[in-house]
Amino acid sequence: MANFYKCLLLIWLLPLRAFSQPIHPYTVPEYAPTQAVLIEWDFNDYTWSLYSELIAECREATEVICVVRDLNEENQMRQRLQNDGVSLSNISFIHVPCERMWIRDHGPFAVRTDLGVAYLDFNDKANSGMDENLPTNLANAWGLLSYQRPWIFDGGNLLVDSYGTLFCTDGLYTNNPAMPRAQIDQELEQYMGIRKIVALRRQHDDYWGHIDMQAKLLDDSTFVVSSVTPSHLGYDSLELNYLYLDTLTAPNGQPYRIRRLPHAENWKTYANALILNDRVIVPTYNHPNDSMALQIYRELMPNHTVRSVNCNKIIAWEGALHCITMQLFDSSQVVALKELASSIEPLRIFPNPASAQTEVSIQGWSDSHQAMHLLIYNQAGQLFRMMAVQLLPGENRIALTENLPAGQYRIVLQGENGMERTGLLMVVD
Repeated sequence: MANFYKCLLLIWLLPLRAFSQPIHPYTVPEYAPTQAVLIEWDFNDYTWSLYSELIAECREATEVICVVRDLNEENQMRQRLQNDGVSLSNISFIHVPCERMWIRDHGPFAVRTDLGVAYLDFNDKANSGMDENLPTNLANAWGLLSYQRPWIFDGGNLLVDSYGTLFCTDGLYTNNPAMPRAQIDQELEQYMGIRKIVALRRQHDDYWGHIDMQAKLLDDSTFVVSSVTPSHLGYDSLELNYLYLDTLTAPNGQPYRIRRLPHAENWKTYANALILNDRVIVPTYNHPNDSMALQIYRELMPNHTVRSVNCNKIIAWEGALHCITMQLFDSSQVVALKELASSIEPLRIFPNPASAQTEVSIQGWSDSHQAMHLLIYNQAGQLFRMMAVQLLPGENRIALTENLPAGQYRIVLQGENGMERTGLLMVVD
């Protein structure tokens, strides 16, 4: 992955049963710094021109990770991009079972925790097929923790601010009729750090009930909300949602700043936009209202470059740019925890979008101070390096004295009292 530095992933033999849920989870808002964006094309020739344009726009703002099934699909996409004149720099691929393009709904919810980045794996309302376990499969490929929750929460129904407030539609609850509302709220707090939930009305004709088809949170105090003419069947619900948001107080103590977006042809939404660092990519439709919508984004986000991608080819399927992408967010560190089998099979190491660190970070050690030795063995079993380390309660970050060549190493952490832990260190160029 061209723009990632060498990263270290330390995998310890810790009992994962002790971590049945994330420790101090924090869900990152979409307008936070983005490390990468996931895109999953379904190899439908009809939609390729849209995807080619979208990938070209995204790679200017962040790393693009294309989710494909195998090397054959990777090579097909590479060739198509090259044929379209799209540079392959800032574009990488990962091979996992996958099928549908709506990766916002079945992709990973990335949360920051005391143990690093973790992926949440909810059910989504659609029959996901091979995508059903995509977050878990990605977490396994990148050596991250993942947590599966057996109830419906689509990514298109998730907008969150920096303070743990979730904005969604009432589909969060109606899609899970067997779960009490209090249980859903409790799980979102436990697994995502959600402290407050603002549930708007779903649009009358929106089977999926996603908030990203009617509103978007641009920062902690700014919304754009769709509008339609009074004759449209969704008029009443949109107006009630707007009036409700207008009564709320933003984290800055002031009312939310809210701008109304037009619709193209009275139903094609401009709210389904994608924020990637200093770039905003807005769906457009070759409609006179396109320019008005783009201007609203420029006025509200003056420090961003506002671009557009024509979404006429997919909007009839009730989705646009936000629906077919999923951001992965920057993190100060990643500690990858995973139980290792007694015999470690050769691993294919994919670029890890969640970490660009050159330090080893150790979590979950004893509450008492420990004088330890860190021994690093190469794959031939030869001692490569030994370091004296002092472990303190909580997080310990250990900088290596010199760079290790890319490869796989066995780690032994020995204490003066005979305590020993063994793990696997993967150094990825």
